[in-house]
Amino acid sequence: MSYIPQVVINGFLPMLIFASTITSFSLDNISEAGTVVLSAAFFTAFGFVFGILIRFLTPVGGWKMGIIANNMWSNNADLVIGITSTLSQTKPFGNVGDYEKGVSYSVIMGVFAFLTLYSLGGIQMMRRDFDRKPPQDDAEAGTKEKKENPVDELVGGNREAQASRNQLPEYEEKDLSRTTGTVALAKSTSLDVNIPPQVEITGRTKERVMSIVKTFVTIPTMTLLSALVIAVVPQLRALFVPTTGVKMPNAPDGRPPLDFILQFASYGGQLSPVMGLAMLGAALSRISVRQLPKGFWMSIAATCFLKLIIGPILGILWIQGLKHTPLINDDQLMMQLVIAITGASEAKS
Repeated sequence: MSYIPQVVINGFLPMLIFASTITSFSLDNISEAGTVVLSAAFFTAFGFVFGILIRFLTPVGGWKMGIIANNMWSNNADLVIGITSTLSQTKPFGNVGDYEKGVSYSVIMGVFAFLTLYSLGGIQMMRRDFDRKPPQDDAEAGTKEKKENPVDELVGGNREAQASRNQLPEYEEKDLSRTTGTVALAKSTSLDVNIPPQVEITGRTKERVMSIVKTFVTIPTMTLLSALVIAVVPQLRALFVPTTGVKMPNAPDGRPPLDFILQFASYGGQLSPVMGLAMLGAALSRISVRQLPKGFWMSIAATCFLKLIIGPILGILWIQGLKHTPLINDDQLMMQLVIAITGASEAKS
């Protein structure tokens, strides 16, 4: 069943991104996408600060980087889409396009979390907790040292004996260097050979650049970028949805020529939040907590306080601050809802 996450991330999620982005955004409101990305970066930065405080002020045991990651990434994508899909049909929402806008805002924040988690080192940060060796007791360390001491002495003696055999007499090197200039030439040639050619250095640099580019070239990110490009170009957007100011011949069914692609992506994308929540439940069912570090309850309590109490307050203050700028208006209720929900809890996707 390990292929199901790949199907959701590389199949259903790109369909959802493509359908909701083209439907919701256009050249007139493309700035809303920048506001959502800015809000996602804001909550990620404050989550990092929360994680650092909890990391150094409470006992976390071996979960040093995990506690930071737990506070950095906020609630996004699957659960937010489920909430917005329900609330978009009630007051004060219920306007035409509210559901599509809520989904598009959510998937943009989800893609931002996807990039920071997989492409910008989030996974590597959490992996450090598992790469660290578990601490040993003093008795176990002493026993292990006693067991390894005879072997170390034997190996050390063998190494010294081997080094003494392989060591050349000092006068041989001097005599060789004095007798002929060929040896000096050979030495200089060998030094030149050991220097990597410029072609190899260029090849290594190219490989590093390509590896960095590959971390960002993923199916969800490329789908979002292509959908945004289509949304901001009226002639391309008119191929999928009716666009004002562009005369596009319709298909025989009276819809835009490529409307069937958008319909197919919309139907497939609806499976993304459902399958995501199902995988979340399956992952939680496999968790088994054997033993918690001493005093770890303080870290849990601090995380709940910062993410569930301080987080929503910061979200409201952030939204009120954005209202004093051209980035958000009082009428954009769905965007305010998505931003507030995203900063209200830890990541669940």
